[in-house]
Amino acid sequence: MSFWSDVKQVYLDSRKPRDIFWNVYVARPMAAPLVMLFSKTSITPNQVTFLGALVFLGVIASLVCVSGSWGIVAAALFLELAYLFDCADGQLARITGKTSMVGAYLDFLIDEFKALGLVGAFSVRMWMQHEGGDAWLIVGILGTALVCIATSLTTFVRRKEYAGAEVKPGVHTERAAPGSLVGKVVRVLERGAQWLIHYPSWFVYLAVLEVVGVFDLLPFEGGASVAFLVAFLGVYALYAAKTGLGVVLKLGRASYYEK
Repeated sequence: MSFWSDVKQVYLDSRKPRDIFWNVYVARPMAAPLVMLFSKTSITPNQVTFLGALVFLGVIASLVCVSGSWGIVAAALFLELAYLFDCADGQLARITGKTSMVGAYLDFLIDEFKALGLVGAFSVRMWMQHEGGDAWLIVGILGTALVCIATSLTTFVRRKEYAGAEVKPGVHTERAAPGSLVGKVVRVLERGAQWLIHYPSWFVYLAVLEVVGVFDLLPFEGGASVAFLVAFLGVYALYAAKTGLGVVLKLGRASYYEK
């Protein structure tokens, strides 16, 4: 078979049974050549995960060290490249039979490190671009704290002792379609929030809008950075509030001990 036929077969053999649009049609097909090359070496899925994390440092460096539109563009390029490695590790694990729960938890750990890095880097970028912009350092501190709180809540509610069953990272259960109008609206909002959290799906759009000057129309500087922080941290805040309230309501009632 030709090289591209081999790549296509690797893609087909390494797909998840259920995945998001961006992964199915963009990221995983682009990662397939990497997967094929890695599969012919002794490189392990966990090593690919660490390589992706190393590439992601370029995102942070671009945001902090490169001013103007080129900083956002360079960050987008590094981010999408890092995400190819993020996809490739799981694909490599599936076609080589090296899947493991430790690897799944490592993916979750690295993803949260990336979220912290993005919030911190964008906040420092805004601080550096605005004279007397010390408030952005406070945004960075509060934002990284929010990500930590949300991550801790996720880890807690996934515990078998809390959920009643083991909830594995990366495993999604299909819920029944909502019947009421309110339920349908909530489902749409949840899908939108999931898209915003999955920043590789839309960060490239952010870079394009920055290059064409859309953010220049805003009455303040750093529009791309502000847009990212508002969208990203907004979803984290809603998630932390919703999940935290659920924990309080479940464990705070007196009847909890009457099981």
